[in-house]
Amino acid sequence: MIQKMKFGQCLKELLLIRDWSAARLATALNIDASYVRRWIQGNRTPSLHSSYINDIAAVLCDGIDRDYKKATRSALHIFLDQTNTLWDEAATLQDKVQHVLHEAQVYTLTLDVTSRRNYKQADCQTIVSQFLANTHREQREIPQQQPTDLTSPYTPIPSVLANREMILKAAISLLKSALVQSSDNVGREIILTFHSEKDYFEGYPILHQEWQQTIIEALRSGWSVRHLCKLNKNVERSLRLVNQILEWTNYSGAYSLSYFNKYGIDDPAQEIIVCKGYGAIMSYATNLYKEVDAGIYLNEPEAVRVIERFAEQMFHHAEPLIHILNQNEYFELNPTKDRKFGSQLMCMHDLSYLTVPLEIMEKYIQLSIPDEAERQIHWRRIVDTVQSFYRDIPSFQTRHIYPMRAIEELVRTREYYMNPYFRPTLEDIRDHLNHLIELLQTYDRFEIALIDDHRYDLIHRAQFDIKGDHTIAMGVMPRAGTNSKVELIAITEGTIVTAFQQYFHDIWDRINPIYRDKESVISWLREKLAVL
Repeated sequence: MIQKMKFGQCLKELLLIRDWSAARLATALNIDASYVRRWIQGNRTPSLHSSYINDIAAVLCDGIDRDYKKATRSALHIFLDQTNTLWDEAATLQDKVQHVLHEAQVYTLTLDVTSRRNYKQADCQTIVSQFLANTHREQREIPQQQPTDLTSPYTPIPSVLANREMILKAAISLLKSALVQSSDNVGREIILTFHSEKDYFEGYPILHQEWQQTIIEALRSGWSVRHLCKLNKNVERSLRLVNQILEWTNYSGAYSLSYFNKYGIDDPAQEIIVCKGYGAIMSYATNLYKEVDAGIYLNEPEAVRVIERFAEQMFHHAEPLIHILNQNEYFELNPTKDRKFGSQLMCMHDLSYLTVPLEIMEKYIQLSIPDEAERQIHWRRIVDTVQSFYRDIPSFQTRHIYPMRAIEELVRTREYYMNPYFRPTLEDIRDHLNHLIELLQTYDRFEIALIDDHRYDLIHRAQFDIKGDHTIAMGVMPRAGTNSKVELIAITEGTIVTAFQQYFHDIWDRINPIYRDKESVISWLREKLAVL
């Protein structure tokens, strides 16, 4: 007899019986594979008001009555019989699968809060949550570091670096020394690689903090950073690159990230750090295959130029991972990416124009763009994107995260928080909020989460739109004390898109459940409407 199962365990068993992958089930349901994987891992459970249980049972039982599926049917019957359920004689196989899934769903959702939290932390805490929790912990607990003797720009660097700690300290010291000595006509470019399976700062949080501060100081000072990585299916590794993109983008100096288009990390780890014109560090895995543990420091000018030329050869065989766009390219990206079917995960600092009634949006465009030809180009893009939105929203998961303050400011000041080109009347604002409520009520798969000021730090760095499993359109917000420009970025590499999807879902899960419950969100929006 099978004891009560959590939903993820039950679904995993059914997929094993059918010999299906998470991706195959996701395709059958028209949702992202990452969503199914989160069910299986126990990180999410379909809500009771959704149709997922019926849909899963239907697709799993589709075609199972065929003769060549006899063995699969038999295995499924054995599994269902072990649940010790008294079945109605008229119950079909699909009815039974649906019942078992529903029981597991209810059991999981009704676990008491302590039990569910303990279970997740002990057994099923996602790599994403662990990574982000560790990242936030480092940022909170580690104070700003004063340069130590070992990372001072004035400390001589030995030519042989006998362990990883020495490599990291030498790298920081090299960067600091280059910053102290730099002039406008020498170097001002840093080349880094990330080829190892293991992040070379793992286990050294204080040195990592000091490294981050030094790189950001270089970017603020106008240095460029060129980063070259290999990719694989390691989620935590990909998330570190996501975090790097968010931390190092939109300074006076340019940050570029490229990758080798051949996946996998097959060679012993080796890494390069070059400050052009100043020095280079070559590090290698001499004991452990997946992490560097020894290195060589070079500062003789000819030797440094040899390493620079070698690094340039590597870049010739790499592709850009992040594409920096001008405003016109970014606007054109929206209708282009949305021509493909798929889910939409959006995290914005103000309400998206997709939620504005089209007739009001047309008025905003007419008021903000006086040139007729330019206005028609923008209007075509908007119409194309909105049509794709309405095409996909009935069938694909569509989730938007917005700060509460954006809607509160709209109601209070009659102005959009981040969209000065929108010039609404009081009636326009009412129509917009009513339209938002109508979207939530009409489409089961459209959800909104509202983030309050206490959690705003989760989204303050960037706003982004993830379309399906193929494209991220992102705006990295201006840095304090630098400029007022939003850096516009596109990413189309699948591994990083998947990492961003998990990054989004982790933010979603960290938001107060009341503020992502559909009925509660609708009620909150109606309260704001009542103020108008």
